[in-house]
Amino acid sequence: MGASCAGEAREDAEIGDIMNFNPTLWRAKVIPNSPDLEMPTLPSLLDNTLLFMPHSGVQELGLEANMDDKGDPSKQMWFGRVWHVRQLLHRRYQELRKNQKVPHSRKEVLHARFHNNDYSLKMLVKVQMRWKLALIRKRNNFSFLSRLKFANLRGTLIYAHGSGGCSWDNMRICRMICRMGFLVIAPDDFAYPRGTAMGQLRHKDLQPLHMADDDVDYWAPDLIYASQAEGESTYSTKAEDVLSHPDQWMEMYEKCYQMRRSELHFIISKLPRFILAQGFFLGGTSEGAMTIARFDDQRYGKSVLGRFINSFSVEYCYFTPKPEDGQIGGQRDVPTLNIIGSKDEYFGAVQSVAKIVVEDGMGYGDKNLTGNGYNTFVRQGLHHALVCILEDGTHGPCITHDNQLREIFNAFFTRPHDIWQLERVWACDPPLASMIRVLARSDKTLVGDATSGDHVAKVTKVFVPLSKMPSKMSLREVQALREISPTSQ
Repeated sequence: MGASCAGEAREDAEIGDIMNFNPTLWRAKVIPNSPDLEMPTLPSLLDNTLLFMPHSGVQELGLEANMDDKGDPSKQMWFGRVWHVRQLLHRRYQELRKNQKVPHSRKEVLHARFHNNDYSLKMLVKVQMRWKLALIRKRNNFSFLSRLKFANLRGTLIYAHGSGGCSWDNMRICRMICRMGFLVIAPDDFAYPRGTAMGQLRHKDLQPLHMADDDVDYWAPDLIYASQAEGESTYSTKAEDVLSHPDQWMEMYEKCYQMRRSELHFIISKLPRFILAQGFFLGGTSEGAMTIARFDDQRYGKSVLGRFINSFSVEYCYFTPKPEDGQIGGQRDVPTLNIIGSKDEYFGAVQSVAKIVVEDGMGYGDKNLTGNGYNTFVRQGLHHALVCILEDGTHGPCITHDNQLREIFNAFFTRPHDIWQLERVWACDPPLASMIRVLARSDKTLVGDATSGDHVAKVTKVFVPLSKMPSKMSLREVQALREISPTSQ
């Protein structure tokens, strides 16, 4: 009996040596980024989804950092596509396994067990089939992100890029939020191969995975794509074009929304369970912001922690074919942040495309266009919402308000249900408090219906003035100057 137990223990140890890795060794083994990763033959939306990985995630997955944030002394984050991560993890797996061989004693045991044993061979084939099916299922979701459950992520953001893809301010916003400790997941509908049906709608050639020593300057215009946009659903809106063929443009905008909406539902359906349990934020810019505003997120319930809508006014305008499309389409109790520049050239209240279109006899939209979502939020009775009007801000607000955006986002992600009273949250910090000025507030009680009780709709609109300090300064530098001279804000 003792000899038998000893033999079984030795066999278990051998199997353990083959099948299990030391977790510390796994995390310590960093696989370098490589320019020769093999792209899938027909990459899906999930394969080409962009990931912005915070430092804790980079360490947990053993990736080689290739991205820093504005003002960082070194690179501690990683960005790339889902298929890049899979290829890198596979290479590391091969590297760790290449010197591991099945012991001779184990080979003898396996030979004795399966040689001339039809039943065992049939069972082995079934196991192989089950394993292959499991691999196929895993390839069609974010299963590898489950390893981040213990990486102490601050949270997860599902981000919808603008009509030109994830470049310019889209990349900067993903980058700054990633630096706050968030995993940012950004589906990219410009990444479909040119010859596919989806690629005919939208396509851009892609830059390869960036290496650790590549120059990825924060203010670089495009670190994602290698060509201009092409396809039936690419556009750069001009008021005269919309006015000349309004029906065609309305049809295209609606088609784009339905495509982007489907992408969001698809990506959320593939999230690991721990992210759904922890909850996630939704956010977007321009076309992506319109998608987030209209997005029917009711099915996700309490998993949605908040939404931000950047560079879109959440009004009935040229971008929203029907009046009901120019409002929040999801849960009204989800904390909501709307950010828009006072001089947004597409959705602002002064000489914007939306304003020109609505004032023309052939145009459409709300005649009382305000250039922000405050009136919409009040009318719909959102529970907790803040609208930020950026002084002289344009459709790309980072160039004028990069550091203010960081402070606002940080407050929103930390205390989303208090975002409507941001001036009170910041009252203890005079430099922060001076960053905003309340313009309007609504906190009226709304009578509920059969499905929901009465609630207080708390919506605030604030003005965010230009800073005396340039946006190209890091927030750390700005904070240091605040300590020296609080009035330097």
